[in-house]
Formats: sequence, structure tokens, C-alpha cells
Amino acid sequence: MPAQHSQHDRSRFDRPEDPFKALGNETRLEILRALYERGQETGAVHEETLPYAELREAVGIEDKGNFNYHLRQLDGAFLESVDEADGGRSGYRLTFAGFEIAKVIDIDAWRSHDVCGPTKLPIGSDADDSPLTAVYEDSVVTVSHDGDPLYAHAVRPAGAADREMELEELLSVASTLWRHTVERILEGICPYCHATVERSLEVGDGPDRYWQYTFGGTCTECGPLGGSHVGVAVLSHPAVVSLFWEHGIDLADWQVWNVPFVTDDAVTVVDDEPTRLRIDVECNVDRLAVFVDDSVRVVDTERLE
Repeated sequence: MPAQHSQHDRSRFDRPEDPFKALGNETRLEILRALYERGQETGAVHEETLPYAELREAVGIEDKGNFNYHLRQLDGAFLESVDEADGGRSGYRLTFAGFEIAKVIDIDAWRSHDVCGPTKLPIGSDADDSPLTAVYEDSVVTVSHDGDPLYAHAVRPAGAADREMELEELLSVASTLWRHTVERILEGICPYCHATVERSLEVGDGPDRYWQYTFGGTCTECGPLGGSHVGVAVLSHPAVVSLFWEHGIDLADWQVWNVPFVTDDAVTVVDDEPTRLRIDVECNVDRLAVFVDDSVRVVDTERLE
């Protein structure tokens, strides 16, 4: 498993006490917008340099002293000054952090929207065949059982509006995004900050657990990232993908809550110390056993007769 970084290691990058203090001004946000929009026009958002005079004109500030003050508040963190000696023309361009902020502003990430759903899904739960329900609320698509969330992923309001708030389409988008997020976690990469993630297998039951066999991920920077049923950990394994492909089925077309082996009935405990699980994957008459260790890695597969 990935080694934990020490607190000293994690602090090797300087962090401002209040990184958003510099953004608490409309003029500074307009500066970021102007650089971002010019980059969008030229197709080079990260590289586009805008000369001082053009940038001031785009923002609409006549007072040079006032404009220079706001530039200084952003310089170094959200934009950088470029000299002709660096190659190209002198001026200002967005840093990576500046691009990220400008992008969020551009897509109206905080845009409010109506609630979409809830609606029942045409699939029963593992526990009692009661229907799963889906809803899009507060920019998150959530699939639940009896009010307990099983799957959840953000879908930007701009993306939801582009799909005319059709919940069926939003479910498809959320499923794809959720798969990608989980794949990063399983590869040991935090989907948010890209720091190291430690994975752990969790076996247990109780009234607060929908599944008995689950995994979780913990980022060295962000902390707990959540997890899912252990069956999800084998979704993209080549042996599993091939099994379904042989029958003309592309697993990528299935929404994760519809995958038949993401269920406790498909899981068997092979070893206790350390924990090793077998997940039985079936497609028509063909069966595949997939073995997962306590770090949520596939360690072996076996075709079953």
C-alpha cells in the first residue's frame, strides 16, 4: 500500500493563510475573467499573455494606480507577469490556480437549479427487492435505498442544463463520472488533489451497513474519500471486461447500480488473515472467479466450469 507522508512532507509546499482573500473583489475576478476569455478565443488559455494596456481596457479600469493594486494582489498566486525576455510578448497570464478559478466562474458552478426527481429505478435492492431511488439535488446525483445514499456524484449545473435536466441522462453522466472517480481511488490517486490514497477492505455487517463487503479510500491530504461495494473494484479488470465482451456486452454501457456482481451474494471470504475475497462474475453460462486482497487489488482470476 502507498506509504503515508509525514506532516513535514505534506507541508513542503507553501500555503497562504487565506488563499481566497485575494479573490474577494469584483475587479480581481474581472481580471481573471478577461484573461480566461481571451485564452478561450485563441485556444490557449494556459499560455495566452495579455499586455498590460489590453488587460486594463478589457477590465474597464481607467485608474492605473487602482488597477495596479489589484494586479499585485493576484500576481504570483492566480496570475503571473511575463517579460519579453521569457519569449513572446510581455504582459500577464493565468497560473494553473487562476485558470481553475476562472473556469469555475465561467461554468457558473454555484448556479441554482430545480430538484429533479426523486424517481424509482427499475432495479431492486440486494436486501429486500425494494426499489432504488434517484434524485438530482444541489448539483449532485444520488442513488439511494430507503433514504441511505449508495452512489453519489456531482454533475455541474451547466452539464445538467445542457441535458435539459433529464434525470435519465444525468444518471448516465453521474455513473460514468463515478466510475472514473473510483478508478482513480483504486489506482491510489486522489480525484480532488492528486495526492496519495490508501485503500482498505472492510468486511462487516450491521443496521448501518447496506453492504457487508466494501472498500474505502483515504487521501493523505483530503482525508476519507468514501468507497463502495468491493465488486466495483473489478469492473474494469481485463478478465471481467473480456468475459462480457465475448457475449457482445460492453460493461461501460451499464450504469454501476445495474451491474449484477456488485452484490454481497457474489462475494465469498477465502482467507481471514489477511482478508482475501472471491467475487463470482457471471455472464450467461460463463463464470469467472476474481480474487481481491486486503488492499483492494485483483491478485488472481480463474475461469469456472
